Amino acid sequence: MILAVCFTNFGPYHLARLRALAARVRERGGCLIAYEVAGNERLYPWRRRRGDEPFEWITLFPDRDLESIPPGECARAMLRALDRDEPDALGIVGYARPESMAAARWARRNRAAAVLMSETQAADHPRVWWKEMVKRRRVRLFGSALVGGPPHRDYLVSLGMPAGRIAMGYNAVDNDFYARLADDWRERPGGRDGLPAAPYFLSVCRFAPEKNLVRLVEAFARYREAAPRDAAWDLVLCGDGPQADAVSRAVDASGCGHAIHRPGFLQADGLARWYAFASAFVLPSLSEPWGLVVNEAAAAGLPLLVSDRVGAGATLVPEPEGTTGARFDPLDVEAIAHKLAWLASLPDDERLAMGRRAAGVVAAWGPDRFARGTLEAVELAMRRGRPSPQPEIGPLKTATRRDGLALVPGAASPFRSPPPAAGEG
Repeated sequence: MILAVCFTNFGPYHLARLRALAARVRERGGCLIAYEVAGNERLYPWRRRRGDEPFEWITLFPDRDLESIPPGECARAMLRALDRDEPDALGIVGYARPESMAAARWARRNRAAAVLMSETQAADHPRVWWKEMVKRRRVRLFGSALVGGPPHRDYLVSLGMPAGRIAMGYNAVDNDFYARLADDWRERPGGRDGLPAAPYFLSVCRFAPEKNLVRLVEAFARYREAAPRDAAWDLVLCGDGPQADAVSRAVDASGCGHAIHRPGFLQADGLARWYAFASAFVLPSLSEPWGLVVNEAAAAGLPLLVSDRVGAGATLVPEPEGTTGARFDPLDVEAIAHKLAWLASLPDDERLAMGRRAAGVVAAWGPDRFARGTLEAVELAMRRGRPSPQPEIGPLKTATRRDGLALVPGAASPFRSPPPAAGEG
């Protein structure tokens, strides 16, 4: 049995997920093919080491940036790869990119199991009826889905995917990596050298309008104005992006620029040092399908302050307030300032306990949860039965598939995953 998954470009968290998934697939006697569209992506300039992996790593355009590849080329390259490799099941990210739709239609033509991997929630953007209608038609191409959490499941249900065919666990990072590096930095003599001496709030994101950093800076200035001078925290903004100049202007106007630090875009190993010594993590986004940096911060043991638009919030920042942190209205500068002041005023032992609970919560949503969720979704797609072509989606050709394991209802599946641990779902 061959399972194939495609991402646009592999970053550290993609590789962590794929390694865990490959191990689970191998246990069942199958193999994993992992496609990435391009070897580079300007939006996220990750550095990664390509060594021996437990999956077959195929880059469709190894020497090109993702942003430079026309949609038609992406789709054709995906189809060539699938015609060559003939997977039995596919994990397909989203329903917008050209290679994703090409893969979904290939699965329909070749009667393979198609799993939609999605992190979209209703709150991400204003919804337009005709666009939602197009999405509903595209969702019909998939036999099941893997999503991040409850808001993402609910949105897919609104598009016509039955709730019983949706598994969870899509959004995962290498929790052990961030926990281990953070602990190493904390224990290292001089590990904090060059970092702010004061306690600090840490935010990690692209400097883009939807990340809402200008309001965060304004809220931080209000917090500093009211905080006791000898107990005021600093703010660290890690990242870079198109709104860097606007953030700089906001910092200059805040009156507390000396307490705001901007180390720039950092790779994962360098970022772990800032997580290690932060006193709390803040993500103020106006739109955030999930927010993997929340996973990273939780794994490093930080209490969490997140916008109520952040998709990870329902899972990683549960009620009641104070369990792992708190959520806030990202449009309300005063509310953000209030949460900053609230967290900074807590005794150290309460904040540390909050961070330990955050680490405990995110531990249940790591790479292995992604692997088990993916295999659960594959199983659900197989139980649905072998799909038939749907002409209304677009012109499709009938293809003869190679002999292999039949994807029929009730058939024994080498992908059968163990039941989820208590408390998951």
